[in-house]
Amino acid sequence: MKLKRLGIYATILAGTAAFLWGAKEAARLQPAPVDWHTVVVREPAPEPILRAHLDARGPELTRSRAWDPSPSRVAAFAVEPKGELVVFGLRTGNSVASLHISSGVASAAWVSDRLMLILTGGGQLETYDVWNHVMRPIAWLHPPAGMAWQAMAWSGYTNDLYVLFSGPWGNEVYYFDTNEHMYVASLANLSIRQAYDAATALTLYLVDAQHRLWADRGGLLRPLASRVALIRGAGNTVYCAELNGGGEAVAVRSFDGRTWTTLCRLPSPVPASSLVIDHAGHVYIVNRRFIEDASGRVVLAPQGTFFLASQSADAVLVVRANTYGVVMD
Repeated sequence: MKLKRLGIYATILAGTAAFLWGAKEAARLQPAPVDWHTVVVREPAPEPILRAHLDARGPELTRSRAWDPSPSRVAAFAVEPKGELVVFGLRTGNSVASLHISSGVASAAWVSDRLMLILTGGGQLETYDVWNHVMRPIAWLHPPAGMAWQAMAWSGYTNDLYVLFSGPWGNEVYYFDTNEHMYVASLANLSIRQAYDAATALTLYLVDAQHRLWADRGGLLRPLASRVALIRGAGNTVYCAELNGGGEAVAVRSFDGRTWTTLCRLPSPVPASSLVIDHAGHVYIVNRRFIEDASGRVVLAPQGTFFLASQSADAVLVVRANTYGVVMD
């Protein structure tokens, strides 16, 4: 009887053990419970695309070396790849004038809404009446061998004109006074790259190859800043990019002849040539694909178009082939 009872107990124990082992094995084979959490992913909003009206039809600006609007934005000129100059109505694109010079146009600048200064590739300085299509020679310029044209600076108030040639070792400056008398001089041994003539302050601002800003007033040349690039001038004020060690712009500052003012620090380093400053002093980074303001807000060019900044760094077009629209003037 005892043996029988012991057998029953053994059977019960064996069954219980088997059950426990099976339950343990089943639990081991089941995956661990998952603790689910809801995560909200917020992607940045897409950058806005400029709503552009390409209403003007004129020259194919996609190929132009430079363009610039006239003082009151009535017209604009563009310099074609081979040096041909075309003048057109800014708002319409209608042709106003076309100038073919065998040596090409090296530089052009507006004097007024009808008169331009032209420097040919052969070194002839002329004025061009775009409405009457009349050219008038001023002078032939013969810089020393090895020097190339770098800048042309003009004041519409004093009628002073500077045409600057430069090489690695120095410069030659052709100065024309209000009576078109020409004087030839050299400003120290600077390798000049940029220039601006203040409207009424009788001061010529220069930037050399070492990115130093100089002021020449009455023959007295003095340094003003280093590590800068000239963006543009307006009136008696020059706007400069402050450069980092890599030569890229990191801030924009203005100098009015007495005081430096920091207009903004840029969101990231950019080439100084991509900076545009409008007439209110607002700073923009203009890339072919986008325009970005100093706070980092971006607007994209519509598909198939690109942005094109003016030679004077104060106006922008949006261009598609031979059609365009004015974005900033």
